[in-house]
Amino acid sequence: MTTNRAPRTPVRMMLRGALVPGMIALPVLAGIFWAYAGERGALSALAGAATVFVVLIVGLLGITAVVMGPAATSMAGAGVVYLGQLIVIVAIVLALRGVDWLDGRSFALSAIVQTVLMQVGQIAGYVRARHEIHPGSLDGGVRS
Repeated sequence: MTTNRAPRTPVRMMLRGALVPGMIALPVLAGIFWAYAGERGALSALAGAATVFVVLIVGLLGITAVVMGPAATSMAGAGVVYLGQLIVIVAIVLALRGVDWLDGRSFALSAIVQTVLMQVGQIAGYVRARHEIHPGSLDGGVRS
């Protein structure tokens, strides 16, 4: 008896691992930068963290489509998603460059912190998913 199930991927757990710290960081970073630089700093920090949050979540959804495709193109597809994320972030930064309410330091620092938190969450989600590295091997992909 065989079943035609879609291959199990770690993306769902990675998405959850990124969503939780990312959502928590939005108000926390805004509060920290409110104390650091006032209302302008809080609004800029919120804009930076929200920019990264949206771009990384959309990128994870893009990775879902890549993982479901042929294995031979997965690395190229992941590269396209990554470059797309960089292009979108740069475009948003360029669009916001001339806005008078933006505090660049608060925007950049909160974006960096948000990126690190969400990446750590993605890694933790991947580890929790217990995804096989080399499917089909006798030792589960673990080499001694």
